[in-house]
Amino acid sequence: MHPVADVPEPIIPVEERSRAPELDDLHDASPEPGGSVTDASRSRLVVPLRRREAEGPPAAPRGPLSGLGGSAGAPLSSGLEGPAARPLPPRAHAGVHLTPRMTAIFGSLFGLATVTSIIALLIQVVPPRNERALIAGAALSNQASTPENTDAAKAQPQKRKREPIPGPWRLSELAKDPSVQILSGTIDRQSFVAALASKDVPKAQTYRIMKAFEGTRKFDKCGRKDKFFVALDRATKKVRAFEFEVSPLEVYQAREDQTGLLVGTRLDMKVAEAEVTGAFYVGKDLVAAYQFGGLEDGIIDTIDDALGGRISSEAFEEGSTVRVIAVEETALGLFARYKKIVALEYRPADPAEKPIRVYAFHGQEARGYWDDRGKQPYSGGWRMPCPGAPVTSHFNPKRKHPVLKKVMPHNGTDFGAPMGTPVYSAYKGTVDWVGPAGPSGNLVTIMHPNGIQTGYAHLSRFAPSIKIGMKIGVHQLVGYVGSTGRSTGPHLHFSAKKDGKFFDALTLQMDGERVLPPMDRAAFLEAKAELDRRLDAIPLPEPPPEKPAPAPVAAPSPAASAAPAAEGAPEAPQAPQPAGDPAAIQPSGSVEATGDDDDEGGGIPIPAPLLKDLPMGPSSATPIAGPGKKAPSAPAPEAPPDDPDEDAEAH
Repeated sequence: MHPVADVPEPIIPVEERSRAPELDDLHDASPEPGGSVTDASRSRLVVPLRRREAEGPPAAPRGPLSGLGGSAGAPLSSGLEGPAARPLPPRAHAGVHLTPRMTAIFGSLFGLATVTSIIALLIQVVPPRNERALIAGAALSNQASTPENTDAAKAQPQKRKREPIPGPWRLSELAKDPSVQILSGTIDRQSFVAALASKDVPKAQTYRIMKAFEGTRKFDKCGRKDKFFVALDRATKKVRAFEFEVSPLEVYQAREDQTGLLVGTRLDMKVAEAEVTGAFYVGKDLVAAYQFGGLEDGIIDTIDDALGGRISSEAFEEGSTVRVIAVEETALGLFARYKKIVALEYRPADPAEKPIRVYAFHGQEARGYWDDRGKQPYSGGWRMPCPGAPVTSHFNPKRKHPVLKKVMPHNGTDFGAPMGTPVYSAYKGTVDWVGPAGPSGNLVTIMHPNGIQTGYAHLSRFAPSIKIGMKIGVHQLVGYVGSTGRSTGPHLHFSAKKDGKFFDALTLQMDGERVLPPMDRAAFLEAKAELDRRLDAIPLPEPPPEKPAPAPVAAPSPAASAAPAAEGAPEAPQAPQPAGDPAAIQPSGSVEATGDDDDEGGGIPIPAPLLKDLPMGPSSATPIAGPGKKAPSAPAPEAPPDDPDEDAEAH
C-alpha cells in the first residue's frame, strides 16, 4: 500500500461560514447511535464541505481522501486529526456590537432620562399644598361629579340632627280650650307687675302668681328679654296657668291644682351639655355662612366673647375661615345656647397673615381665654390704630403749634408712619363721619358703645367699604396714613373724647395684655397641644355655593311694542323727563361725594342732614342742585366740629 499523504482541507472564508443555511446543521450537538461526541463534532465539519461541492464552483479542491468519509453520518478516521480537523465554534448571526465605553454612555443617558421622567411625574401627581386651592377644587369637583339632587342637598345648611325628648306639661296645651285666653309678652324695661298689667292681667291675679312662687323665684329683678305667658279664664279673668321663661334652659311654671290653688315650680327641661366642632367659610352673609357650616344662632356672640378684643366678628374678612370647638347646652334634646368656646381658630383670607388661635384655660390662677403666646388682653380690648408705629407727639393741652407758632392744645396722639400704612379701628362701634374735615384732612370718627368717640385724621384715603352708619369691628380697616389737611408730613392723628371732652387716648390701655402666671404655664402648654391637635383635625370648610343669579328679563322686541299702538290700544302716560344734565334728576335732598377714590376721600356717600353742621373741604360733597338751579360752590375749608384745634405735626 502506498502511504496516504496529508491533504490540507480547503479554507472556507469566515463570511461564507456564517451563512444561515449552513449553520442550521451545526446546532444539533447530539451524536448518532454508536458514535461519540467527538465523532459528531467532526461530522459537523464534513457536512458543510460536501454541500459546497454539490453546489458547484467555487468548490474547494478535493483530495484523495475525500471519499473516505462515507456517508454523512460516518465518523472520520483518526488519521485526519490535525489543525485543520479541529471543530470550528458556531458563529452567531451578524448584529450591532457596542464597545464597553459606548454601553456605559448609553446606560447613563437612559438612567438620567428615567430619573427626570419620574421627577416630572411626581411634580404633576403631588403639587405643592395650597389649602385655598384644595378648598376651591373640592367644591368644583363636587359640583361636577355629583348628581343635581345631591348638589341641591349640599347647598342646604348642614343642620345637626336632634331628637326631641318628651318634656313636662306646658301652658300652650290650653290654647285648644276655647274658654281660655292666652296672653304673652316681654318684660322689657318694666317691672313685673307693670308688664302683666299692660296685658290686662288683673293686679290681684298678678299677686296671686307671685305668691305661688314664694321660695322658688322672686320677680323683683327681671331681665329685659324675659318672657311670660298667662292662661286667663275668659269668663272669670282668673289665672289658670302661668309660665315665666328666662331662657329655654330656665322655665318657671304655676298651675292650678285640684283645689284651684296656683302652685309654682321650676320645670325640668332635661338640660344636657355636649361638645361640638364646626367650621365655616366667611362670605358676604355671615349668618348664612355659619348656618351652612352646621352651627346655630348665638355662635357669633360666643366667638366675640372668646376673642376678647383681639379681633371681632365685624372685622372678619370675606374668604377667611373659622374653626371652633364649643360646648352647647340642649333643653329637651333641642339646642338652647352655646355655653362657651373650648378652642377657636380664625384664619385670615390672606395666607401670609398668621391665624389667630384662642384657648379656654382654667389653672390655679389663670382664668379665661388665652392666645398661643399665653397672653390675654385686658378687659375692654382696645387696640392700637396703627400697630408698630411710634408715638411722635403726645396729647398736650398746652402744646406750641409747630406751624402757627402759638400755644394751641394738641387734642390727640400722633403716630409716625409712612404714607399708605393701614389704619384700624381701636374698638367696635358705629361710624358717624367719613369725609374731609378742614385742617383734619380726611377724617373718620367712630362712636363706641361705652360712649367714647375716636377720630382718625389726615388719612390719604378711606377703606373701600366704609360709610356713615355702618357697624365696625375691633381692628377693622378704616383708611390709610396720609398728610391731608394742615399737616407737615404723613402721620396719623388719633383722638378720643367722651361727653364732648377730649382726653389722652393712651389711657385706654390699647394692646394691653396679661401674661399667663408662671405656675400655670406647664399645664397650659399641655392643654394647648391637645387642643391644637383637635383643631387641626377639623377639615377646612368649603365656600358655600353661590345663589343662582335671576334670569334676565328679555326686552320686548320693537315689533311687539308697536303692536298695541297699531291695534289702537291706549298707551300708558309717560312721566316727564327733566332736561339738562343727569345731576338734575337726582332728588334734591340726596348728597353724593364728587370725584374718585382719591386722597380727599371721594366716592363716600354723606347724608344731607349732617352737612348743616359739618363744613366740607374743597373736594367734599355738595348738595345737588334741582332743575333750573345752580349748584352752590363748596365752602372754604374749616376746622371739623369734633376737633377745632387739630393742626398736628408729623415727626
